[in-house]
Amino acid sequence: MCKNMDSELSKIIEAFNAAQRKAVEVLETRFMCERPASQNDFIFRCVPAIREANYSAGGYRIRPHGIGMEIEGNGLSIDFDFGENGELNGFDAFRLHNFVGRNYISTSLATEAKIEAAMRRAIEIGEVIRGNDMGTVHYVQNT
Repeated sequence: MCKNMDSELSKIIEAFNAAQRKAVEVLETRFMCERPASQNDFIFRCVPAIREANYSAGGYRIRPHGIGMEIEGNGLSIDFDFGENGELNGFDAFRLHNFVGRNYISTSLATEAKIEAAMRRAIEIGEVIRGNDMGTVHYVQNT
């Protein structure tokens, strides 16, 4: 990922992003809702599709919330928000911490405070940026 970012934070973000991609694949293939084009698209198009499937399909359970979703099943457990334009690679310290705990990821950044501190350092060096969208979504700076 980024060469100056804390390697443990980078590892967690990479795993989180991979799980986000898998969650959207499940949304598309199991809940028949193509990747949202925006936060509002998720709310107005995907949430009704999830509700119509009774929040469960193919061994996965989705709980939509505002501009994001929590998904569990088949070894996957993640909660995330979509970006303003449907980006699915955003994160925040709270969600990264929950992801680490729920998926039994071994890391030296085992507390939310440690993840927040590593994120602050990554923000200071310009490798993580805060999105302009609703919520607390951050992104890895594209270099």
